[in-house]
Amino acid sequence: MLAVTLVLVLLIAAVSVAYALARPRRKSDADRLIDEFGNLSNAERCEFIFAIATLDDPSSLRLLERALDDPCEPVALAAAHALTTAGRTAPLERFLSEHPGGRADSITASLELLA
Repeated sequence: MLAVTLVLVLLIAAVSVAYALARPRRKSDADRLIDEFGNLSNAERCEFIFAIATLDDPSSLRLLERALDDPCEPVALAAAHALTTAGRTAPLERFLSEHPGGRADSITASLELLA
């Protein structure tokens, strides 16, 4: 009888874990906000970057890192400036080393002028 009970408990636990893993994950407000970022105009994205630059949370940092690769160079520069001002230079340095070339040089030169 104990063996049957143990098997049932393990079976219920396995089904519960499988259900939890298969269930779609709800997006957090921050994730939805990051998704909507791409729908904003260039000027709105720049304003948004400066608005969240003072926040010190993981979702804001992810958005700033993502904005470094924005197709609009002023948005990328705003993100680079926000990261530099906040002392978060590691993501910026990683981006610049992974994307050498004209844009990286332009961002670096612009940051030097802003310093």
